[in-house]
Amino acid sequence: MRHATAGTALTQEYAARFPQSRRLHARAVASLAGEAAHDSWRFDPFPVYFATCDGARKTDVDGNTYIDFWMGHGALLLGHHHPDVDGAVAAQLRSASHYGGAHALQVEWAERIVALVPSAERVRFVASGTEATLLALRVARSVTKRAAVIRIDGHFHGWHDEALAKAIPHDVAGFNPGNVENLYVLPFDLDLLSDAVDDLRPAAIILEPGGGSAGALPWSTGSLAELRRLTERSGTLLIFDEIISGFRYAPGGVQELSGVMPDLTVLAKIAAGGLPGAAVAGRADIMRVFGAGIRDGTILSAVPHTGTFNASATSAAAAIATLDKVADGTPQAAADRATGRLVDGINRCAAAHGAAVRAFRQSSIFHLVVGAASDERAVVGPSPEVLISQRTHRKDYAALRQSLLLNGVDAHLVHGWVSAVHSEPIIDAAIEAFDRALARLGRGADAPNIFRS
Repeated sequence: MRHATAGTALTQEYAARFPQSRRLHARAVASLAGEAAHDSWRFDPFPVYFATCDGARKTDVDGNTYIDFWMGHGALLLGHHHPDVDGAVAAQLRSASHYGGAHALQVEWAERIVALVPSAERVRFVASGTEATLLALRVARSVTKRAAVIRIDGHFHGWHDEALAKAIPHDVAGFNPGNVENLYVLPFDLDLLSDAVDDLRPAAIILEPGGGSAGALPWSTGSLAELRRLTERSGTLLIFDEIISGFRYAPGGVQELSGVMPDLTVLAKIAAGGLPGAAVAGRADIMRVFGAGIRDGTILSAVPHTGTFNASATSAAAAIATLDKVADGTPQAAADRATGRLVDGINRCAAAHGAAVRAFRQSSIFHLVVGAASDERAVVGPSPEVLISQRTHRKDYAALRQSLLLNGVDAHLVHGWVSAVHSEPIIDAAIEAFDRALARLGRGADAPNIFRS
């Protein structure tokens, strides 16, 4: 069967449904580099443009309403417009949007993180997750006086050189060749990592402890504990990128669930209450590299660090309100239950329609696997095969997303984020939308390859 392409009835229906989005996209082509402000917001033939959000829903510029499974790229565990978060931000804006100096909220925000994240003793704020991973690696090199860094294949740490080096050609991407030379990308194979740590004596190993690519890859307490032993043996710093898993998998993230303590943790998304902001947190002795300066004529280990919007007052207000709400684990439990209900419903619908689509979840993040049901014996769950499916079935994922948008659901191409305000009625409505979307894809000559012949 054919893929849905630009000339199919599905794409024609999509183009007709969103005229205002189509017009905005034409303007974007003429003014925005790459047609969008984020690579994943691009979509063929054009993305839907949104206007308002509330709770678990959002509305586009054409007046269509959707159940939202982007949820601010996972930042909005409490949903859009939580009254306590909105109230805290509004109150702060009445005082100041930017103090241009120290303020009490930066201390309170740091105290909340130290209280919730088991390994955190000191906190340094930045403005984005990419900045946080970049800064954490710089700290590791400052402390260890070593150059090499190991990154785990399939794990995501932003868009700076060391986060993407060796994933795409460095000359095309404009990476600094020196960064590429000192960056090593390995699978999460403990034997390989053990040999690499002994041979390279790296400054750090950085990974997503909750599974790479937003939980598409597996994680286990045993593997993390063994990795901790390997790094301690060589004096290598272990960096947990808990930008996704922090405050979502549990109030204290994967380190709370596993009991494995990293040297440094990077946080963002929920950590900033859905506004711009991120942090590097770590042991007090390691974090002494900030502000060490010169003593008795000797240059101490010191990492220079500035940033106009570090610990933004408005972000701090949103963060404090959010962290207070998630501290007892109640929102996480609600989101987990909702995600389980959604995944079960998607899988029932896909099986009923004979669609080679299945869903699984890690915590309150669900993943769609196209092609998984072609073999009914296949295990649907975190694995490298999920990432392969995303590449080999990209046109089928795109057709599914088009059909979902036409039926009132907005999610990332391959996965989605569930919040504490996705109630049972909302989840049931989303399952019905998946059912309609799959039914639409199964009709006619433009049915994509997710349907078995």
